[in-house]
Order: sequence, then C-alpha cells, then structure tokens
Amino acid sequence: MNRAVMAVLVIAVFSTAATPAEQAAGRGAAPKRPAAAPAPLGSVRIAVKDHDGASLSDVHLLLSGAGTGEFTTGAAGTGVFSNLKDGVYRVRCEREGLITLEREFTVHGGAWSPIDVVLDPAPPPPPPPPPAKPAPEAPSPAAIPKSGPPVTVSIVDFLDRNFVGREPLKESILACKPLETVRLLQMREMVARHVHDRADEIIYVVAGEGAVRIGEDASQVKAGSLVVVPNGSAHAFEPRGRNPLIIMSTLVGSACEPPRTAP
Repeated sequence: MNRAVMAVLVIAVFSTAATPAEQAAGRGAAPKRPAAAPAPLGSVRIAVKDHDGASLSDVHLLLSGAGTGEFTTGAAGTGVFSNLKDGVYRVRCEREGLITLEREFTVHGGAWSPIDVVLDPAPPPPPPPPPAKPAPEAPSPAAIPKSGPPVTVSIVDFLDRNFVGREPLKESILACKPLETVRLLQMREMVARHVHDRADEIIYVVAGEGAVRIGEDASQVKAGSLVVVPNGSAHAFEPRGRNPLIIMSTLVGSACEPPRTAP
C-alpha cells in the first residue's frame, strides 16, 4: 500500500472516534439528574409571660422530640430555637415559684413558629408541721413524810392494862403515823356499817370470834384471821360469843386521826 492510501485511512479513523464529551452525551450514556435541594430548616420562638402579660425572665426552656436544645429567657421573656428539621417537638418551661408547663408543636417546611406560654404561680408550700411538744417532765415523786421513831407494843401486856371490861367498844391508838393509823379495837357489840374513803383497812383478829361484813358478804373470823377492806367499801363488825372480839386495825393511806368513840 502506498503512502497516500495509508494517510487516508488514518484520517478516517481519527474522524470516526468520539470525544469523551460525545461519549457521555450519546451512544447509550444516561444523562445525570440534578441533586435534590435539602429540606429547609425551621425555627420556633417561645414567649413566656405571666397571667398579667408581663414577660418572664430566667425561665429554663428544655427542647425534646425531633431535636434537643436548652435556653434561658432574658428580660424579654423569649427564647429562639433555630435550625430545626421537620418533626414534632415538646418544650418544657420551668422556673422556681411557677408551675412547670409543657407545650407540643410541629415544625414543617421551615416555617417560623411563634409559641406563647403563660405560667401560673406555684401554690405556696404547706406550712411546716408544728414543733413537737416537749415531753412532759416526769413529776417528781412526792416526798414521803418521815414516820418518826419505830413503835414496839406487846399486845398481851397492853390488853392487861386496857381491857374493855363491860364497855360495848374500846378503841386504842397503838401507832399514829403520817400515812397510817394502827388501832386496837375491843368490841362486845356490833359496829355499824361505815366507810373509809381514803384508806385501806387491814384487820387482824387478836382474840374472840365474830364476822366481818363487807357489802352484803359476811366472813367468819376468829383469832389469827386476816381481812383486807379496800377503801370506799362499806363494812361492819359483828362480835359473837361471850368474849369480846378483839382486832388490830391498820388504816393505810391517810394521816393519823384523833381517837373516836366509833371506828
């Protein structure tokens, strides 16, 4: 092949080759689609006031939901959350002395969303409980009066010197103390019902026989018997037989009283 023919072939090959731009634009290459524009971001303005319409400062705003954030209102009582994507949000508004309030809102299409919030004053705290009353001081024990010197008596010797004889009743004081009275009673006749309001009576039968009637119940007694009569109980003595009924009576709980003709 001569050089003229070869030159024609080279020119033909170069003339039929597509450029890169041509290859991208044609012969089966898909055209590029333009990138989608990002969704616009929204903002929300929170205005916090009291019931009188005054702006509230120092209110803590806490944002949650599709996004989060925090803000504290200034003197104008407002807070702005920006660059919010579409979605549902909740803002919590709290300040000491006011009732905490939450509001829900939606951001869509980048629109500006103003939100007005009114906070109520919190109820006053309950009054503190009254101070506990101090425990009452234990009463000091009453001073026990001194009883004086001890008393020793021989009942047999005392009766020899102070026997009742034919008298219906004879009462002798053996011991007279601030809280008790010890008596020796010699009875030939019945002693009527009587009551000791402030003293219990302890009865010990020294000699003779008879009965001690307390209320409606009568108890037979003889030498060596012991009877306790509670204070306030009506009681009587009934001697029986030829010999006198001799008892030693101790009145416990009241001061000694002067001797009487009847117990």
